[in-house]
Amino acid sequence: MPVRVLLLVILLLQLAPGPLQVAAAAAPVIREDLEYQISLGPWSDVARGHLVLKELEPGHYLAEFSGAAQGLWQLMSRWLPERYQTEMVLREGRLLPLVYREEFISKGRRILKEYRFDHERGRVSLWRRAEGGDKVKKWEAPLQGPVYDLLTLFYNLRLGAFGPLPGGSTLRVNVLPTPAPQEMVFVIGSVTEMGRKVMLDHHRPDSKTVNQYFFFLSPEQVPTQAWTRVTCFGKLAGRLLNPGEIRKEGLLTPPSSASPVPEAQP
Repeated sequence: MPVRVLLLVILLLQLAPGPLQVAAAAAPVIREDLEYQISLGPWSDVARGHLVLKELEPGHYLAEFSGAAQGLWQLMSRWLPERYQTEMVLREGRLLPLVYREEFISKGRRILKEYRFDHERGRVSLWRRAEGGDKVKKWEAPLQGPVYDLLTLFYNLRLGAFGPLPGGSTLRVNVLPTPAPQEMVFVIGSVTEMGRKVMLDHHRPDSKTVNQYFFFLSPEQVPTQAWTRVTCFGKLAGRLLNPGEIRKEGLLTPPSSASPVPEAQP
């Protein structure tokens, strides 16, 4: 739905439960911690979100976007805490996802969705667990070319892995399948006083509805503002509260040539 997609894509061009399981790492280094304020229609502060990048070891990272409702919005079940998390590795100047997780509330139950990437076999699989149950494999699909979750996509944009993106250009990216292939299309606009304006067209393969999202990007490709329209509520928007915390250089530490590629723990 538009609310969840905006909270995610606010990372691209860019609410907290207990910790999720990740591959073991000693004393992760926090490379960046950005805070966003979410507004909805006339309500200016319905939620706060944090985007945190942790370095588990050189070339091995954990990115997470999580947040929580503010004020009376905490009483609405739809606005209970959510978390989106990716474990990824740096290979040849590009980040590859190992495991992408979504944790959210659906019909009063906490749900965990986990996408596991097997780059050696060229496969991606979805596992799902409802509160109180075991993880169940829902499907497996081929990786048709590079496929990214939204967090890995965001940091690859920060790296410049997609090459120059001048005003007037279009970027098409394969994102998580459903299991049918799914694509996001970014239209790169001109640079304004607010930053570079970008539009995203997104629709699921099983839906005829096309949702549009708009962003203003800093020179480091970080969204400082993002917005879309939500039926019955009006404008849903996010605003970066601490732009001074954007890491301008040295965001990632390349691994040494002798370092083995770590594997994520399911």
